[in-house]
Amino acid sequence: MATGSAIRAQRLRSGDLAGVHRLLDADRVQNVYLRSELRFGLDRADWWGVRDGDRLRALMLAGPLSVPCIPDPADATLLADTACAASPPRMLVGPRPSVTALRDSLLRAQQPREVREPQPLLALDRTELLQLEPAPVRPAMRDYIDTLSFAAAAMHREEMGAESVPVDPGAWRARMTSLVDLGWSWAWIERDTVIFKAELSAWTPEVVQIQGVYTHPSRRRRGIASAGLAAVCRMLLRSVPVCSLYVNANNGTALRLYDRLGFRRAGDFATVFY
Repeated sequence: MATGSAIRAQRLRSGDLAGVHRLLDADRVQNVYLRSELRFGLDRADWWGVRDGDRLRALMLAGPLSVPCIPDPADATLLADTACAASPPRMLVGPRPSVTALRDSLLRAQQPREVREPQPLLALDRTELLQLEPAPVRPAMRDYIDTLSFAAAAMHREEMGAESVPVDPGAWRARMTSLVDLGWSWAWIERDTVIFKAELSAWTPEVVQIQGVYTHPSRRRRGIASAGLAAVCRMLLRSVPVCSLYVNANNGTALRLYDRLGFRRAGDFATVFY
């Protein structure tokens, strides 16, 4: 554990913004979610940091979804004893070394229900994207919120298992509405059925992070996912230099898809469920 009278953990406020940027900008792909959330400022969420005097050494966005940036694993205990004690996480996600250090520091207080690691973090730039025939993928509109919510819930059940927490239709609809309104949702829809969809979890001027890549079960292994994701990335890469995403290491089908499209490994993530 980090020691010394000058080293302390505390909530971060707007005056800490410059130090937060310095820490997160060291790896803009791995830290894209945290950098994206900074658009709301530090005062509107539960941001915590570890300081050594005036220098910010580590930080995390605390809450049910907790996302850490802990370059030195020794600082994880301070965040576990403060940020996580104040707001126990239901899920940790982020760069594998940071998540692992925080999980280990929490073992006495919280035992994980499930750990997914490694989760390869992949990145794609304009020069690497495989050129495919155009696919009828469009920015999602509110007219299809119910259809998109159904597809997102189906993906969640498939990903988490039939015995996962029951799906709340209202919560899924609210979440999808928010993504559509942000312009963070794309879909390929035929006869009111979502053939393919993808959303974003983060958007910065330098990097976006893609999530929720889904193909309808009846249309898999027909090139739909390749064409659909290539279309989404092509649209995104007009505005940002890099698209990123992370995937479970045992999902060979997805890894082969991303490799074909030109995604390259940029690190490892981990996810811990409580």
